[in-house]
Amino acid sequence: MGKKQLRILLYGMLGLFALLVIRLLFFLKDGTNDIIESILIWTIYAGSLFVVAYYIIQKKESIQKDWFSYKDKIIFVSAILWMEIAFYIKNEMVFSKLYPISMLFILLVVVAVSLLLPKKLSRIFDIFIVSFHTFYLIGQDIYYRIFHEFFSFKEAGTIREGLESGEGMYRFEWLHVMIIAAFGLFLYSYIKNKSISHVQLSKKNLISLFTFPMILFLLVNFNMQYPVKSARLHTSDHYLYQSVFSRKDFVSRFGTFNLSFRDAIDFMTPILTTRRDTIYIEDYFENHIKEHDLNAYSAIFKDKNLVFILAESYDEIAFSMELTPNLYRLKTEGIDFQNHYTPVFPRTTSDTEFILNTSLIPSIEDGPTCYVFNKNSYSTSLANLFNQNGYLTSAIHSNYKEFYTRHLVYAGYGYDHFYGQDEIGLSDADMRYDSIFYQQAVEYIIPDQSPFMSFVITLSGHSPYGTTNLAANKNYNLVDAFYGDAVPDSVKYYIATQIELDLFVGKLFADLTNQGILDDTVIILTGDHYPYTLEQEDYESYSGYTENHLKQHGNLYMWTEGLLHQEISLLSSSFDILPMINSMFDLGGDYNHYVGNDIFGTEGTLVYYKDYSFFDGIHHVYLSDMLTDSNRIKMNQSSLYYEISRKILRTNYFKS
Repeated sequence: MGKKQLRILLYGMLGLFALLVIRLLFFLKDGTNDIIESILIWTIYAGSLFVVAYYIIQKKESIQKDWFSYKDKIIFVSAILWMEIAFYIKNEMVFSKLYPISMLFILLVVVAVSLLLPKKLSRIFDIFIVSFHTFYLIGQDIYYRIFHEFFSFKEAGTIREGLESGEGMYRFEWLHVMIIAAFGLFLYSYIKNKSISHVQLSKKNLISLFTFPMILFLLVNFNMQYPVKSARLHTSDHYLYQSVFSRKDFVSRFGTFNLSFRDAIDFMTPILTTRRDTIYIEDYFENHIKEHDLNAYSAIFKDKNLVFILAESYDEIAFSMELTPNLYRLKTEGIDFQNHYTPVFPRTTSDTEFILNTSLIPSIEDGPTCYVFNKNSYSTSLANLFNQNGYLTSAIHSNYKEFYTRHLVYAGYGYDHFYGQDEIGLSDADMRYDSIFYQQAVEYIIPDQSPFMSFVITLSGHSPYGTTNLAANKNYNLVDAFYGDAVPDSVKYYIATQIELDLFVGKLFADLTNQGILDDTVIILTGDHYPYTLEQEDYESYSGYTENHLKQHGNLYMWTEGLLHQEISLLSSSFDILPMINSMFDLGGDYNHYVGNDIFGTEGTLVYYKDYSFFDGIHHVYLSDMLTDSNRIKMNQSSLYYEISRKILRTNYFKS
C-alpha cells in the first residue's frame, strides 16, 4: 500500500474518530436529538465499512497471492464462520452491526498468532481451535435451549450437578449435524492440504500481520454502544465486554468465537478486591437509607415456628383442588401472593436459595455463587436473624448435601444443622419421593425444641418429566385419569411429580396437628423456578406464558391457623420474602442490608433479572431501552443493587 493510500486511510480513521467525539460530547441518547444521534451512529458505521473495504481493495493483489499461500488458514476461517452462522440462525440470535467487524477482528488475530507459530505447532493449534469450537457450540446450543443464556467456563465446578440435573434433557438438533459436518469437512480438507503457511517472526511481519486487526479494533470501539448521559456504565458495550454480565448480549454483538476467548481469559484471572470495594459498600449503606414503617402485618408471627418449603420447579399449572388438596388449602386459606415473581438466575435452584437466605443478587459475572463464594458467611441471613431470636434453625434436603456444595453454603448462612440424603437415611430411589422424604426427615423438620425454623428443599418436581422419573410414574395414572387428552403428556408427567409435594404438605399438616403446634407454626411455600426443562411449547400453550420474564411469574403462599385468607396483588419477588419475614416475625434485621423490601411495608418494589433488566409490574425494562425519567431512576437504583451485591460477595462483607 502506497503513501497516498495510507494517507487516505489515516484521514478516514481520523474523520470517524472526530464524529465519535462529537457524538459522545453532544448527542448521546437522552431523550433529545435522537435523529442526529442516529445519523451519527450510521455515518460512523458506514464509514467503518468503507475503511474495511478500502483496505481490502488496496491489498487485493496481496490477498489474491496469499489465497494459495495461506490455503490452510482459509479452510480454518471458513469452518469457524460456517459453524458461527449456523449457530446464529438456529438460535435466532440478532445480528448486530458490530458483529461482522468484531468477528473479523478476532479471526484475524487468531490467524496471525497461528502464522507466527512453528509449522507443526501451528497445525496442532488450528485443529485444536476448530475441534474445541465444535464441542463448544454444541454445548452452548444445548445450554441455551434450556436456560436461554450461555454458559461460562467458570461454571466448570457445576458439571456434575449439571449432568445430574440435565438427565434426559438432551435433544439432537439439525445444528449439531451441521456443526459436525463442518468439522468433518474442515478436518478432511485441512489434512489433505499438505502445505502449512508460516510467517517468520520479525518487526516487519508483525506490523504487516497486525495492522488490519488494529484498524478493526479501533473500528469496533468507534461503533460500540456508549452509556447514556446520567445513566450507569452497565448500558455500554465496554462494560458488557469487560464484565460479560449477559453472555447472550455478548454473543449478539461480538460472537461465540469471541466469547470463548474472552471467557477463557476471565476464567484464568483471579477475583481481586481492594479496600476501595469495602469503602464503596460502607458509603452505599451510609447514603441509601431504607425507611421501614410498621404496618398491619408487623410482628403478627412473633415467636411462632416457621416451616419454609422451597418447592422444586413448582408452578401453578400443577395446582387443582382435586389433585393437590393440601396446596389448595395453603393457597385458599392463607395469604396468596398473586403477583409474585421468582426470577431465574444462572444457577437456578441454588441461586434462589441464596436470594431467599440473603436477599442479595447472586453472582452473575464471577461464576456460580455456590462454588466461587461457598466460604462466605452472612450475619444478615434468614437463619442468623432467627438464631439471634433464640430459634433452632435447620435446613433439610433429600439430595446429598455436597450437591451445589450446600454443606459449605448453609454453614455460611448460619444454620445450626443441615441434613441431607445420608443424614436422613434415604436411598437413591427413595430420595425422589417427597412423601418418603418427609417421613424420614420429620424429626428434623418438626424438632422437639421450640421455637424452630426449618428450611426444606423438595426434589420430586425435578425433571425429567417422563417415564424415567420415579415420582412421575407413581402418580401418572391418577393425573391421566383426571385430565385425559386435554393436557399434553409432558405436562401430565410434570403434574404427577408435584402430587408428591402435595403429599408432603398433607403429612406436615397432620403431624403439626398431632403434636398440638399447628396454631403456633407458620408455613411458607414458594417455588425455586418455573419448570424450564419441561417441553416449552407444551408449557407455553398450557400456561399462557410465552415471554421468558413472564414465565417467571411464581407463587408464594403463607399459612397459619386462624390467619384470614387474603389475595395480595402487590408486586413481589423472591428478594422481598426475607425482609417481609423479618417484619412479620419481628426479628430485628436491618432493611438496608437487603435488595428486597417488606412486601407490606413499601410500594414500588422491582423484580430483578439476571440480564440486569427489571420488571415494575407493568413494563419489563432492558438496559438498551430508551428510558423515561421514572425508569431512569429505577434503572440507576437497580444498577446499584447489582453492583453492591457483587462487591458484598467479593469482599465477604457480611462475614459472621
